[in-house]
Amino acid sequence: MSLYARLVAVFIVCSLFGIGGKIAPKQKEVDVKARYLITTTDDFIVDIYQNGKHVSDKRRELLNEIFGATVEKINIEVHKGDWLVFHVVSNKMRWGGAAYFGVAGCFARDEFGFVSRTDDGNWSACDTTTDVDDFISHREYFAHHEVRKPTSPWGEGDLHEKESAGDKWNGEAVWGGKSSTWIKVLVD
Repeated sequence: MSLYARLVAVFIVCSLFGIGGKIAPKQKEVDVKARYLITTTDDFIVDIYQNGKHVSDKRRELLNEIFGATVEKINIEVHKGDWLVFHVVSNKMRWGGAAYFGVAGCFARDEFGFVSRTDDGNWSACDTTTDVDDFISHREYFAHHEVRKPTSPWGEGDLHEKESAGDKWNGEAVWGGKSSTWIKVLVD
């Protein structure tokens, strides 16, 4: 039997028994936690990072602007094990120092893989510029620096988050300790 015939026979036998021939997908479908994000921020997001890498502004879409506060759709797929960092700011001189940051990791409207919460242990904050690079680059860095509810939350934030993400959004506003803060979520 020729070498070519032997290789064909091996290929046929392997195919019959399911050995080899399958290419593993880059990420399993069950590991997908969001197809896109909806964020509501008083005042706005400066930059976003996914797994330590800057998310291009081309992936960000401004959905609404309300007297300086913003609602965005961020077109990135998020997987189990990812971490996201958002640099958010509020102007402490406006509206009594109101601040707000709400997130919905969406599959579709009213279908969420995760939402912003102060009580699930996945959200943390960094307020010191000397720690920002490590906070962005390393998943577990400052994971124990829990987020808190904004001291003076923007009263319309939940309404605008639900308007774009869906009425079933049951998240809450999160914030750090300063008007310019970095917020991280560990996606599990």
